[in-house]
Amino acid sequence: MALAPLAEADDPAMAGARLSADFDPVAAIWLGYDPGHEAFTADLAQLLAPHVQLKMLVRDAEAQARAMAVLRSRGVNALQVPFVQDGRAPFFVRDGAVFGLDGRARPFIVDFQWTHYGWTNWCRRTFAGSRARALDCARTDDIETGALDHRLAGALGLASLASPLAIEGGAVEVNGRGTIIANASLWRERNRGLSRDAIEKHLLALPGMRKVVWVPHGLAHDPLHRASIVGNYVGWGTGGHTDEFVRFADENTVLLAWVDEDDARSHPVARLNQLRMQANFEALSHSSDQRGRPLRVIKVPLPAIVERAVVLSADADTAHSNQWSATAFPARERRREGDTVMQLATTSYLNHVLANDLVVLPTYVSHGTSPEREEQVRRIYASVFPGRRVVFIDAMNANWVGGGAHCATLTEPAGHALAT
Repeated sequence: MALAPLAEADDPAMAGARLSADFDPVAAIWLGYDPGHEAFTADLAQLLAPHVQLKMLVRDAEAQARAMAVLRSRGVNALQVPFVQDGRAPFFVRDGAVFGLDGRARPFIVDFQWTHYGWTNWCRRTFAGSRARALDCARTDDIETGALDHRLAGALGLASLASPLAIEGGAVEVNGRGTIIANASLWRERNRGLSRDAIEKHLLALPGMRKVVWVPHGLAHDPLHRASIVGNYVGWGTGGHTDEFVRFADENTVLLAWVDEDDARSHPVARLNQLRMQANFEALSHSSDQRGRPLRVIKVPLPAIVERAVVLSADADTAHSNQWSATAFPARERRREGDTVMQLATTSYLNHVLANDLVVLPTYVSHGTSPEREEQVRRIYASVFPGRRVVFIDAMNANWVGGGAHCATLTEPAGHALAT
């Protein structure tokens, strides 16, 4: 069923409704399926299954059969995993839906608008000199994808609450008590034509939302789709999802990605990240939660930058992350087929997964980060999530296409009462 906006809803259960936090008790973790990420999915399933109910969102019966085989390969009982089939099911399931809990602690889904990660705006930017090419680029069949969250709610028998705002789940960072941290540049990009004040008004209309904390920037190596970052460095990303750089650890504690000084001195993209995260730190340090308490900000080191050389090719199959074409860049950049660019992976420890007594972190030691830095990160997470086991997973395959472990999982909250 669909609900009216909260202010107009007659359902008494919506009194006390709220968007749920990742650190709260979890009823299930949803996974997606894609042939290019089978090993990553297997690793996630193996780690998560002992701690939480697994569910899967897949495109069709063939994908379900293959996903079940992946689960079985790691000793997970695939027959105990519920599946939902949808022709537009994304591998990065986090971005397909956002869960909340109503006043009776029953889950519901917020139906945000879908723009394929700002695809039309990327097309306009990339083909700024040719309106015809920009329009051709922007022609997508994402109307059905945009209704995915509504269809998922129907499949699960849950209420859905429509919002006029366009965003993906990886950019919705809430403390579950009424505060959301929003990347100002990203929300404005996804909602062209709306001022920040207008966006904030719509955010405060979401169930239980009482406070918006604005931060100015995402990570530099998380650009919008395929794009140049600085000089010859390029990346493939979301344009600034919060799950890459700022996360709530509890109602009042915020984890913020932070740049090592040596990295900032030696790499121009790290320097950009340093400037951006310093600006974010200033914004967070002068902010409070929904109760008016100053936020406690903890800096989490970013891993060492991971990069690889990519030769631009006219024959590139852009469905694969290791193949790029010069047409992926605006004409003003004068990229040519045969040029070599340096692609940066969207790496961050903040793209973590919480599953009741478990914390899943990406590992980067085999990709150039020192064991000492990763141990520092492990200690930070052990301190802010006491009583939870901290484990690591290699997410690099997803990092190359702007994703990670959090992106590849969708948290379904367990109903529970909040302390007053």
